Amino acid sequence: MESPSTSIVGSWPLSHCTENMERIFNDLIQIGIDFPCYPQLNSMISQFLSPLTEEISPLEEINNKFYLSDDFKIPKNPIALEYGKFIKNFFDKHPELLKQVKGTKACLTGPITLAAEIILKGDVAKGLKARIFTEPRAIMVDWIVEKLAEIMKQVGKEYNKMGIDIISMDEPLLGVLIGRKVLFHSEDFILEILNKSISEIKSLSSIHVCGRISPKCRDILLQTNVNILDHEFRTNEENFDIFQKEHLTNNDKILALGTVKSKFLPVEGYEINDYVEGIDSLEAYIRKAFKQYGKENLIIKPDCGFNAIKNMFDDENFAYEITLRKVKNMVLALKRIIK
Repeated sequence: MESPSTSIVGSWPLSHCTENMERIFNDLIQIGIDFPCYPQLNSMISQFLSPLTEEISPLEEINNKFYLSDDFKIPKNPIALEYGKFIKNFFDKHPELLKQVKGTKACLTGPITLAAEIILKGDVAKGLKARIFTEPRAIMVDWIVEKLAEIMKQVGKEYNKMGIDIISMDEPLLGVLIGRKVLFHSEDFILEILNKSISEIKSLSSIHVCGRISPKCRDILLQTNVNILDHEFRTNEENFDIFQKEHLTNNDKILALGTVKSKFLPVEGYEINDYVEGIDSLEAYIRKAFKQYGKENLIIKPDCGFNAIKNMFDDENFAYEITLRKVKNMVLALKRIIK
């Protein structure tokens, strides 16, 4: 990969419809994002579990929650491929825009995060005591996590066939489950699951983990076959102390560095630009990262997806304009450095 490049994590604060997806994707290309991701406008959980309920009868969706009551067979066909197909259809309609990007990106939801959102009932819940959660969850059961990894592996394989250049597995919960100890499972099991999930990705694989990264979590991720480690740094600057350049070079990894905040609180009287990081401060921030990690080892992107701010403002276009200006300033700051 030509470095340093820019990308995004995925989610945006607009309502889910094709028109909004096209609007965002076009805007990302116009402001100079090198690897635009299809805009993720609905829940990263329901995006994959909702279609899975149509394939697996013991899995039900009730009031936006997911319940599993029995064992199940892995579907023969991969699910939720319309998001990857969106990219192909977009460039079929706008072939001239393909020349303006270095490549494309798609995001998947990882099996560990999906399993944590599945509530167990009936026979599969027997003998399980609630830990962390208020009821037994699929994350507690090895074979369920393994099957979900197989299901997401199928999706990654198909996205790879579509020619998508970066395929990222979102595992936001992993930073919580792996602290000084690993909750629910062994380190070897976590490593096996992550590698299985991305094993059919022949292009660049990535994993996005939110929050502060513990040394143990870092070490597990460094052992994976994943090409890109994607984390929040702007909100969690402690991660600068966790990762060093040798971690990347010794393990052949690229670090996707969170550069603008994607989570913040509304402030009465603030205008759009009051929420947006200035180009000067972003330039200084990126230079700091270049010095510590080497520009050849980095991708510059926002901390996380922007879905968290979707309901913070009465006007979703106000929230969208904030996110767009943040990302635009990020791109402009990088261009200042590498011009």
